[in-house]
Amino acid sequence: MRKGHRPELAPTGYLPARLESPRCCHRQLMARPNTMNALRLFPGLLLATALAFAATAATKPSRYADLVLADKPVAYWRLNDASATVQNSAPGAKAALLNGAVEGKVAIGQRAQPSEQFPEFEPDSTAAGFSGAGQFIRVKDPGANSPLDFGLGDSLTLEAWVNVNSLKDGQYVYVVGKGRTGNKGFEANNQNYALRLHGEGGAACVSFLFRDAERSGAAVPAASPGASPAKKSAKNSAPATGTVAGPAGGTPAPPPLPAAKSPKEDADKNWHRWTATDGFLPGSGWHHVAVTYTFGKGASVKGYLDGVPVKGKWDMGGQSDAAPVVDDDEVWIGSSMGAQAGSTFNGLINEVAIHRRVLDAKAIATRFNFVPPVVKLDLAKLPKGAVQVELFEGIGTAANWNFTVGAPVETYTEPAFGLVGVPQKYTDRGVRADRSNPFLLRASALVKLPPGEHRVLLRSLQGAKLHVDGRLAAQTKFISPGGGGHSKVAEAPGADYPPSLRFPLNGHKEEWFTVKSTGKEQHFVLEAIIGGKGLRPEVGELTVSVELPAQLASVGKGAAGNAFQLLAPTARVTHDDLAWESYSAQQLSRLATADAQRRRDANANENKYWAQRHEAVRKFLTTKPAPPIPAPTAPLPQTPDARPQTLAPGNTIDRFIAAKLAAAKVQPAPLTDDATFLRRLALDTVGVPPTPEQLRAFLADNSPNKRAAAIDRFLALPGWADNWVGYWQDVLAENPGILKPTLNNTGPFRWWIHESFADNKPLDRFATELIAMDGSVYHGGPAGFGLATQNDVPMADRAQIVSSAFLAMNLACARCHDAPYHDFKQKELFSMAAMLKRDAQDVPKSSSIPDNANITVGKRIQVTLKPGEKVQPEWLFASHGAAGSTDFARKPDDTREQLAAYITSPASDRFAQVIVNRAWKRWLGLGFIEPVDDWENKTASHPELLAWLAREFMVSGYDLKHLARLVFNSQAYQRVAGLHTPASDEPADRLFASPARRRLAAEQIVDSLFAVTGKPMTSELLTLDNDAKSAAKDFLNLGYAQRAWQFTGLSNDRDRPALSMPKTQAIIDVLAMFGWRETRQGPLSARDHSPNVLQPAVLANGDMGNGRIARLTDDCAVTDLCAENQPLPALVDAIFARVLSRPPTAAERAKFVSYLQAGYAERVVDCGPRKSRKDFDPTQLLSWTNHLNAKASEIKYTVEEKARLGDEPTPRLKQDWRERMEDVLWAMVNSPEFVFVP
Repeated sequence: MRKGHRPELAPTGYLPARLESPRCCHRQLMARPNTMNALRLFPGLLLATALAFAATAATKPSRYADLVLADKPVAYWRLNDASATVQNSAPGAKAALLNGAVEGKVAIGQRAQPSEQFPEFEPDSTAAGFSGAGQFIRVKDPGANSPLDFGLGDSLTLEAWVNVNSLKDGQYVYVVGKGRTGNKGFEANNQNYALRLHGEGGAACVSFLFRDAERSGAAVPAASPGASPAKKSAKNSAPATGTVAGPAGGTPAPPPLPAAKSPKEDADKNWHRWTATDGFLPGSGWHHVAVTYTFGKGASVKGYLDGVPVKGKWDMGGQSDAAPVVDDDEVWIGSSMGAQAGSTFNGLINEVAIHRRVLDAKAIATRFNFVPPVVKLDLAKLPKGAVQVELFEGIGTAANWNFTVGAPVETYTEPAFGLVGVPQKYTDRGVRADRSNPFLLRASALVKLPPGEHRVLLRSLQGAKLHVDGRLAAQTKFISPGGGGHSKVAEAPGADYPPSLRFPLNGHKEEWFTVKSTGKEQHFVLEAIIGGKGLRPEVGELTVSVELPAQLASVGKGAAGNAFQLLAPTARVTHDDLAWESYSAQQLSRLATADAQRRRDANANENKYWAQRHEAVRKFLTTKPAPPIPAPTAPLPQTPDARPQTLAPGNTIDRFIAAKLAAAKVQPAPLTDDATFLRRLALDTVGVPPTPEQLRAFLADNSPNKRAAAIDRFLALPGWADNWVGYWQDVLAENPGILKPTLNNTGPFRWWIHESFADNKPLDRFATELIAMDGSVYHGGPAGFGLATQNDVPMADRAQIVSSAFLAMNLACARCHDAPYHDFKQKELFSMAAMLKRDAQDVPKSSSIPDNANITVGKRIQVTLKPGEKVQPEWLFASHGAAGSTDFARKPDDTREQLAAYITSPASDRFAQVIVNRAWKRWLGLGFIEPVDDWENKTASHPELLAWLAREFMVSGYDLKHLARLVFNSQAYQRVAGLHTPASDEPADRLFASPARRRLAAEQIVDSLFAVTGKPMTSELLTLDNDAKSAAKDFLNLGYAQRAWQFTGLSNDRDRPALSMPKTQAIIDVLAMFGWRETRQGPLSARDHSPNVLQPAVLANGDMGNGRIARLTDDCAVTDLCAENQPLPALVDAIFARVLSRPPTAAERAKFVSYLQAGYAERVVDCGPRKSRKDFDPTQLLSWTNHLNAKASEIKYTVEEKARLGDEPTPRLKQDWRERMEDVLWAMVNSPEFVFVP
């Protein structure tokens, strides 16, 4: 016998394999009889278990059982022998001391591990299924000092196989545990040990729990008085194979045991809980879980998932060397605490074993032998000439390939093995939802390569593998998450990197290999993991490319050498920068189109609901009198070109305006000319000036209803959504941060805003979805609105935003006290916050002023809610939502649905009037009521018109485009702007004789600059985690901005050089100077548009205006225009049409022609084709993980200097003439005319 080991009694497996020392053994014997003594106390146990083992041996246990038995467990319940369940050991029988009894409707005999993927198991393996309260397997403790009791110094291994159906975040369910059953006669919190699973971030994580005896002071009974007798039992097949099973039917199950009253674990320091940080996804199939521990050695705990150690932490009670509670309570499999639903396992369990020693990692690794299923595709069903792409969810969170997949959740096609994105997932309401993280992408195709050997490259962000004709050809490594900032800066690709091949992006891995082709079709299957535990689910640039002779790779006729081309059945896409940028842009465009259809399909039922609801609104409005419409007061004026202006049928806005103008004896301004009208219309609909083609077609149209037709065309353009996002980002305080959360950071629900306006979603539905806060938090759903980081009462903050946005009520003061200048009390805000919270809302101390502060601001501030007081969900604004409003709520018991129904109820037209007033101000420069977000004690300038427009808005189904069509077709909108400025801010002076002079919004200025020059909005990737090693909750990735609303603050307040984004910063500088906010910690409805000297300065001298917008480059539409063969005056006219949407005056034309005349005939240079690959961008070597490395800062300093020099000018135009043309372009975009709505 080796020193420190007890004698082993094979084959019982009841004795612990080792003790620390003989002295420890002596202490155990003094404290309680050891296991050998336990065998003396139960003399029939050894013989009974030996007989049971012999019986089990005769049944030829599986190879897996042999593995477990070799480690000599003290108990082993296989849960897979249904025939043994009829046996019931009589009282006093020693042969079944560790047998179990099935309680409740445990489903015995369920299909277990498939032997094809788990070869250690027999094909007929079965398991026990658990699905609800009252279901568990009971194993009685034979008595004091039994093999199931573990005390100080005892070592323990708990292991089992599990297949989880569902597990909620925050939930802990039991696999196996001793104590805490709720049995009578036992202390409620007597947890000797437990192996559990914890729901965290959608994953199931291994967790170990025990309660210490040293601090608990619990009385530990010597026996088990009053223990509930077992109703069913199953004979152990052996002390190591003790199979607990039972028939699916049989006698009725007893009712669930009453749960003993137990304090919450988190509130009791006597509990010690260790939880793994990695897990697997429910629904992802079978997994082996295990935990090992030695009581008295808190640092000894180890967890395992699928045979691999997992990291974890003591997340409650801390690490402890204390002894655990030990008594004679039962071991339960599948539940605890009276078998309540919250602690009951939902899924299948088998192969549960308890060992009285610590199994090492090598032994536990033998438990999991997984053979990934062979991908079986019907080659005849693969699409011809395309790559089939499938997405699979629920594959687990571990960074390995040990999983099986079910049916794909998405199937679509792409032209080649090159992917930059996947379709969005949507809820049944049509809002963005999260896919499982990670998920599997599989791309398959039949490809015919030329005969011979070909070099192939697999490039991926996350782990990927490629099979060719069923054989693994290449595999890339998984991402290693995290990093502190001091990591090494990688080397740039060397000179031997294949010419023209696009360089890899940051964090991407590459594997090179060769494929031999006979010239016949070969089957290629690419599988890639997207995302992972603690990672964002990003595709990156996932490609397979093959090296071919240049002529075959579509490089160009007569090209020499070889070139890499994306692997594809028929498409020919060279893997260089020029071709890739076009290919990836087309793919993203296809996905956006498909997503729009996906939303329509997903919310078909939702659309029906809203159609019915709007019909009910129309029916309701028939019971209310409509505002009287004034009679016409004057004939319609003509346009400056003497053509009569035809108003759209039914437009009555001008009757209301004209009546007030007549009463005030004010003459309205004349109508604009056609070019001015079209520019105004384009800026107000799509946010950028009209294209030269749109302007030319409109000016050539001589029909009398050309303006109405143009309105319809522009309202149908996709830019409508882009033009609204920035406005609602301000109003709703959308505030995503790309670096770890700060005050009031939200999720990026900008994507939901954009899709809502792209789909022309009714505004009452828009408000309802925002308030419901469903969908994705970090990837674009309205749930991101519900996030308000570092805020002690986030729902109170959300309530302030909702009330100002949709009801024009300013509740900000009520956050801390009753409002001194508004008729609002604290309770009104906090009751709304409680409705958003769906629960009572506590009033925090940090949000209150002491009631004895005696603060006076005009009048004494009152504090009517005490800190800590609970405010119940309740609607307290009866005037803005009367009784019956909740009839419109789909779920009347949901307080968020109630709140949305109250706000949007037609019983009060407040919501409709607020939206109408906001839109009117945006289009005409002033609202009927000012300010638009605070109507306290305010009156409308045109109350009847506001009421009429609100009614029209409601009748239309809250259709904002219908409202826009009414306004844009009115004389009030189409008049010359700025001729009649109101004499004061009083409502009586707002006559709308002409629209107010409006400066473009910051986003419109930036978007227009890039639009008129025809240049892409190139910027850095909007993330600080360029190598994708972090979770979205810490580092967002907002992608590459294509419109100004997609930017956000750069979160580089510490001015760390390596984190700078010089190209993006140049754009943000312009945005910020014109009123855009880098952070939106609170809502804002009207930006400060006051002029200042920095605004013209940043346009004239900033890096963006000088080095990019006014620089003629190869990717600039003005460059192409300048290279065309046309007379110089025609070029000047074309530049004016593109930039200012009008023809030049004779003086302007003469001046610019004179300036550009010299060298015009010789301006074009024949410089051959553009470079197919850009120079390597060294910023691709930088990320958060190495930003504190000195080399990273040196690289970024060089990049910043290059960015300040501006874009590389085109070589297609001679320098002297190009620079003069740049002067012309610079002068036009810096003219005051450019930044104002005409």
